[in-house]
Amino acid sequence: MARLGIDYGTTNTVVVVADRGRYPLVPHVTETAIGHVVRDVFPSLIAFDRVSGECLFGADAERCLTQPDAASRFIPIRSLKRMLRDYVDGARVAADVIPGGLDMQDLLGQFAAAVYGSVRRSGVVPAGEPLEAVLTWPANANGAQRHVTRVAFRNAGFRIAATLNEPSAAAIELADRLVHGNRAEARAMHMTVAVFDLGGGTFDASAVRIDGADYTVLGSAGIESLGGDDFDEVLARLFAEKLKVDLAELSTFHRTLLLMSACREKERLSVSGVRTLTLDPEEIGLHGPVCSIPAAAFEKRLGELIEPAVDTLAGVAAAAEGLDAVYLVGGSSRLPVVGKLVARRFPKVRLITTDKPFTATAMGAAIHSAETLRVHDVLARHFGVIRLADSGKREYFAPIFQAGLRLPDEGGAPVTEEIRYVPHHNIGHLRYLECASVDAAGLPAAGVRRWSEILFPYDPAIPMRERVTVGQIVGRDDLGWTEAVERYACDSDGIITVRISRTGDRQSRTFEVSKG
Repeated sequence: MARLGIDYGTTNTVVVVADRGRYPLVPHVTETAIGHVVRDVFPSLIAFDRVSGECLFGADAERCLTQPDAASRFIPIRSLKRMLRDYVDGARVAADVIPGGLDMQDLLGQFAAAVYGSVRRSGVVPAGEPLEAVLTWPANANGAQRHVTRVAFRNAGFRIAATLNEPSAAAIELADRLVHGNRAEARAMHMTVAVFDLGGGTFDASAVRIDGADYTVLGSAGIESLGGDDFDEVLARLFAEKLKVDLAELSTFHRTLLLMSACREKERLSVSGVRTLTLDPEEIGLHGPVCSIPAAAFEKRLGELIEPAVDTLAGVAAAAEGLDAVYLVGGSSRLPVVGKLVARRFPKVRLITTDKPFTATAMGAAIHSAETLRVHDVLARHFGVIRLADSGKREYFAPIFQAGLRLPDEGGAPVTEEIRYVPHHNIGHLRYLECASVDAAGLPAAGVRRWSEILFPYDPAIPMRERVTVGQIVGRDDLGWTEAVERYACDSDGIITVRISRTGDRQSRTFEVSKG
């Protein structure tokens, strides 16, 4: 049994294998005209081939975009992971440029299968040996995003042994890093760390107390739309202004190439004292002179975007007593402006950075796959339902599970909540949502994510499986003889199910809330 840690990232996907106390990166091999090219990451890029109707993934997708006929033949799809936060059954991708679009769940499944095939071809894992993986996702990921990701990688061939929130995995890697891989020393470690995880599409912050083999999340929060993609767009817009073109009016192909070029220039800031960022438009099929942007001007724009993330980190860190360190992970954390802003907010706290921020999460997941570690995580989002009050005249948000709820340990019994009431309608119209925060009045504020709506027949005279509609709902005052019972369960993945029953005939139905 080969044990792996998988970090499915917005920009790159990283796989690490646990090998008798060592944790090497899985190399991804690509055939090119000049021979084999080996990379430590599998680019999370997809290219749809108009001619064959098929998709290419990873480095193959990158390479095809440089072909002479690429603009007319291929449609690039970046940042599928970021799109998953809006996932519902039947969601489509690229419907504006591909007739009918592509099914989001199927596309993610194909991508996961491509990663699986690349791991097999790497030669790191013996042929035929089952691949057991610990899969990571953003702490701020919603239930649908978690569900569809787990299903895709499982159906691709990976045995999903466990899942971890990305900052929790990074905390595990940090403990290993600080003792230089000495696991005995790691098991004797006691410290509290705040993880600042800024990746390609999302930002997460968690405060984690490390007590030997126990990792307890004290608080977790995030911003679901902040990361390298946003920084790339800032720089791409600056280049577009220089070229006197409208970024939004470029074709999907040229816009993607401009964003990819901006990404490469942005990453130069992380490795050297670059003062100017440049773009040769001819290299991406546009016309105009080589243009340049002062690095200082770009970083000023970035600072405005990153400050809310630092505020979020400070809020999470407040849940920890005696913070020992802040750990910067995620590819975007390498930008110098990030370290400056975090250090300014935490002047007396040790700031830990790494030269391999892309691998920390996958490395921590791989260590978890091989070691007997206990991670005690929390729900990062509020979950509840829209209910009616004042005889149906007013709606209000009724929280069921609050952010900060302690999740059950892997394999443990789910956290449950039961709600009973006498219905005043023949059919229940249940509208669930998650949100990153609530305002002072208890109403959903940031990061609101609505689910598919559930219609449940309260009246036992209506067959349980009969298809009902909102138009059939009528008020009823004669149902006092039956109760509605909602029983909610939140598992270790943060995925929520509800079993709704009516006591009048003791019938019920179970729904996975993330799917509707």
